[in-house]
Amino acid sequence: MQGGLETDNYENIVAKYCYDNDIPILGICAGQNNIARALGGTTYKITNPEKHDKSFYEYAHSIKINEKSKFYKIVNKNEIMVNSVHRRAIRKCLILDKVAFCKDGYPDVIEAKNKKFYIGVRFHPESLYKIDENMRNIFIKFVESCKEE
Repeated sequence: MQGGLETDNYENIVAKYCYDNDIPILGICAGQNNIARALGGTTYKITNPEKHDKSFYEYAHSIKINEKSKFYKIVNKNEIMVNSVHRRAIRKCLILDKVAFCKDGYPDVIEAKNKKFYIGVRFHPESLYKIDENMRNIFIKFVESCKEE
């Protein structure tokens, strides 16, 4: 699920379908919001967007990653640097787990532990994958999970 400033209703339908049928999905930015909302989650406007609305191509802050998460197994690190171009964050996530947070407490990664690959990231790995192995690994693991049957 792509990022962007706007989303359409069909994106929540697709995200719910993928969850119900264990089809791998990667939600990026607004895509993260969509996969959370599709399963009853909510978002809100953050209180300090000046710290999080930076650049697609530069690191903005670090995130701390839960070592028991699927996302940790992808990057094999408990802390990584990410970019940030955001004004919203996940508030409630009823079915998904919040597994990585920035220093301000906003969840940067959510996931479903009981699915092959159902992950949402608040940052933009597509803008850093050429220079950052962690970002490349996100896409590599996503594609590998799509090939599994």
